Amino acid sequence: MGSATSQARAGIDEALLAQPQAGLDDARELFRASRAIERSPQVLASLADAVSTPDSRAALAQRVLGQLGAPAVSIVAHLARQRWSSAADILAAIDSAGIRVAVRAAGEADVAGEIASFQRIVASDAELELALGGLRGSADDKARLVERLLAGRSSEATAVILDHLVRAPRGRRIGQLVRGAATEVASAAGRSLATVTTAREIPAAQLDRLRVGLESQYGRSLQLQQIVDPAVLGGLRVSIGDDIIDGTVRSKFTDLRLQLG
Repeated sequence: MGSATSQARAGIDEALLAQPQAGLDDARELFRASRAIERSPQVLASLADAVSTPDSRAALAQRVLGQLGAPAVSIVAHLARQRWSSAADILAAIDSAGIRVAVRAAGEADVAGEIASFQRIVASDAELELALGGLRGSADDKARLVERLLAGRSSEATAVILDHLVRAPRGRRIGQLVRGAATEVASAAGRSLATVTTAREIPAAQLDRLRVGLESQYGRSLQLQQIVDPAVLGGLRVSIGDDIIDGTVRSKFTDLRLQLG
């Protein structure tokens, strides 16, 4: 992420603070705006053009997205006023805004937990992972598959987020898409994402004790996402940002083999 984008991302919070009434329908429209802008390379390039004035970029966003609701248009126009390092970064910012609005509208729903559950389902089935992340099949087909997988098992906010992810993969694998969304969901709740990988699922009470210990160690609130991977054999691996705590049996076997040379 370029320095300009790092500074511009603060504009996401500003845009959302200015639209406190934005709800789930507005999140849908933000995702729709992101996909529409992506389909128009000329518009996308113009919105990310650092040479043009902030006012002209905002006016362009308002003009091309005029059919959408006022909150979504206002948020995108505000983001267009920022200076981005690349065209991809402004698309990511619109997506981030959409996820944050969806989470805000979800109330007490456990969006983070639902996304983690979806990730475990997909990761456990290679054919399903290929169907959602492969080149075959239309975006509508993949969205319908997500809808069937989530039927009665998730909040509407989670469904809206995952629907957008499979419609706009932008060269990313489904696992990467879902992990990125999980990070944004945690951020929306004022937390950092901690990914816990184990050979078997950890009971909720034990996972909660782990979270409390990690929060004490890192000095910030954490959203734990559990991934079950039998290949780790035993123990656990925790990833928090760039930090990795690897206490898995597989890692220890690897270290032993290296020592034996």
